[in-house]
Amino acid sequence: MSEFGFEAETMVPAPAAGTVRAIFTTEDGILLCYGTDAYTVLEAETGKYAPGCLYIKSLTAGTSILYVNEGTAASPDFDVVSVA
Repeated sequence: MSEFGFEAETMVPAPAAGTVRAIFTTEDGILLCYGTDAYTVLEAETGKYAPGCLYIKSLTAGTSILYVNEGTAASPDFDVVSVA
C-alpha cells in the first residue's frame, strides 16, 4: 500500500473529457479539473473554482492547453500557463 492509501494500478480511470469534470476539490472550490469547454465557460461560473485552480482543456484533435485561475472564486480569471 502506498502512503496515500491506494495503489495506482487499482484506480478506476476517469471518464473521457467532455463537459468540465472536477478531479480534486477543496473547501475553497475546485482545484483541478479537465474538459473540452472553453476557459470562458469556467470564468462565467462564480463561486466554483478556487484561486490557483488548474484546468486542462483536453482535446483529442489539436493542442491541449493548461489554464490557471489567477482570479478568485467569486471572480475567476483563467489564463494560459506558459513555460518560458
